[in-house]
Amino acid sequence: METKRPMMSKKIFTLLLAFLCMGFLKAQNPDWSLLAPKLAGTLRIGVSLEGNSKWFSEFASIKLKSSGKEMKYILKDKILAKGTIEFVIRPLADSKGAVMKLRGDNFPENLKLIWTYGGASNKNVDLDRWEPKILADDCYQNVFSVEGNSFTLYYGDSRKLRILEALTPSADRLRLADANQQGNPLQLLQSGKKTVAQVLAADVKIVAAQDYYFCFYFLNPMADYNYFMLPKLFKEGSFRVNKETEWMKSTPD
Repeated sequence: METKRPMMSKKIFTLLLAFLCMGFLKAQNPDWSLLAPKLAGTLRIGVSLEGNSKWFSEFASIKLKSSGKEMKYILKDKILAKGTIEFVIRPLADSKGAVMKLRGDNFPENLKLIWTYGGASNKNVDLDRWEPKILADDCYQNVFSVEGNSFTLYYGDSRKLRILEALTPSADRLRLADANQQGNPLQLLQSGKKTVAQVLAADVKIVAAQDYYFCFYFLNPMADYNYFMLPKLFKEGSFRVNKETEWMKSTPD
């Protein structure tokens, strides 16, 4: 018997966006924590150029434009020369999570994006006081399984294990790094995996006027994504399988 999926109300949609973004509305911090509603990890993004690197959260100019459906950061800094980066976060309709689009223009050649994710402790946080951050103490029970430019994060107590899915821009290699070494993006990227406070990190050479996507979500029958789906997912908040893509579900890799 066919059942209809209940539509997400505007109130629930707004609350979900609040869960995703509450921690950094005041500080205009483009670091992002997934609160679902307990802490499911934090994403930090920065850039590197010719041996120098800087987190987005430390940029000289961070402008936030928020609405009922998205958070848009407009980022400028001398490391970008006269360039600008836009980072937009939108909640998902079918899972507690978010899809993000990053796009830059007029920045120097050889600029690289460096991102890291981790710190999923499954702990309760005070939404009024929480600042997005990756604490080493929150990383001890994080286990990453990497496949290409996607990963699965297992976290929390083994009796109440949580599983988070993630899709990221294509990189040469997703690597483990040390959450204790976040002084700058390059330091973290090069820190190595010999630590009990592991996070996942990668660097990606970015091209001006090209879109780069991230997605973090909890798998369910309505939310099971691949990277090629992210542009539509970003635009519509959900991805419905149709005749054009149905064959992919039954075709072996």
